[in-house]
Amino acid sequence: MSFPESFFFPNTVKVRDYRAGGGLGGSYGEPRTLPAEVIDVQELVRNAAGQEVVSSTRVTVHLDANVPLGSLVTVWSQQLGAERESEVLRVGRDENPPPLPSHLILWLK
Repeated sequence: MSFPESFFFPNTVKVRDYRAGGGLGGSYGEPRTLPAEVIDVQELVRNAAGQEVVSSTRVTVHLDANVPLGSLVTVWSQQLGAERESEVLRVGRDENPPPLPSHLILWLK
């Protein structure tokens, strides 16, 4: 049995990949649109420095999306007044056998 992509990824997000820089700091790439699942939920997660921080949104995208830590993700751009852009605090992988898609889990600030 196969499922349509919209079953697992009913939303879309815009991602601006973080690009590490030298002494002047990093920058962000051009926005790209990805199919996603967006869930607004407050969770306590550990960031790259090992500190406990609160994440306000969890986003799931395809595994091959390769979203770097520190990227900016815009959620709810289709809904008037709900659009917001947040930094990726943590990235996790969930690899599954078919027909389930493997995906990245992004915890946003």
